[in-house]
Amino acid sequence: MCAWLGQARLWALAWLAGMTIALIPAAAQQRPVAEVIVKQVASDVYFLFDFNGSNAVFLVTDEGVLLIDTRTHPHDGRDLLERIRKVTDKPVKWLINSHFHGDHHMGGSVFKALGATFVAHKETARLMQQTYPKEMTRRIAGFKSRGYDPDEVKLVVPDVTFDGEMTIRLGGREAQLFYLGPGQQAGDTFVLFPHANLLFTPGAFAKHSMPNMAFTPSVETWIKLLDQVAAMDVAQILPAHGDIAVRADVKELAAMLADEYATVRDAVNRGVSLDEAVRTLTFPQYRDWRNYGRLEGEIKALYELVQTGKRSYLD
Repeated sequence: MCAWLGQARLWALAWLAGMTIALIPAAAQQRPVAEVIVKQVASDVYFLFDFNGSNAVFLVTDEGVLLIDTRTHPHDGRDLLERIRKVTDKPVKWLINSHFHGDHHMGGSVFKALGATFVAHKETARLMQQTYPKEMTRRIAGFKSRGYDPDEVKLVVPDVTFDGEMTIRLGGREAQLFYLGPGQQAGDTFVLFPHANLLFTPGAFAKHSMPNMAFTPSVETWIKLLDQVAAMDVAQILPAHGDIAVRADVKELAAMLADEYATVRDAVNRGVSLDEAVRTLTFPQYRDWRNYGRLEGEIKALYELVQTGKRSYLD
């Protein structure tokens, strides 16, 4: 009898706990949004880190500011500018678009209005224009959910383009832009700050984070690019997504890409259907990685690449 009463008490407590959770507003049950913060990574270099979104980097000199990427929307661009203004009142002279994804350049109109000169790799400039309608379409719902007006977004075409390398000199400092070929996509631009031994990486790298595979023309080339980056003698890496990293983190991503690609390619070669691959290829070893929830899309994107050699998003 006592055992039965004890069990009944446990059931009652479980029921009450469930009811308590059910009564909590949905917003309170959601995972907290990580705070957007600015980290000073050198005497004159700052890293805006947004775990749930895109990052930005800015160099502050006596002559002005050099900025890499403008975030997702003019609202975010204004927020970025306010954070820069807490550090300096110098004008934003240079703006580097690291790659074509809208969450890195759609805040650009804020800085264009200030007279900044926009720079991008020639492939990034081309893809920004080619994919702009699709980039807008896949972000409109997110804009509206945050109360942002999609019509406020304006495409800012780069003023200056480069092919292999370019050096920007500002206030006695240098920013060295270089292209290693297509990684996550064509146009991936790296930026080295030699005086601080810091390297900015575009979408080709993010620390402990599942990559978006819908744009790369070659996973093998992407891995070779990461191997090159991992061999560079830099103190810290400032990625376009994810937190500050070191070279070991780049090696980790290269190994993950090789593993994922080999597994999916083997499934294709064995005649495994896409539906079955999505159901069975769960890659549990990466369950704690940032963006693990996009795995289904990654498998679909790799099936398209292996089976057709094309990237439909870029058609």
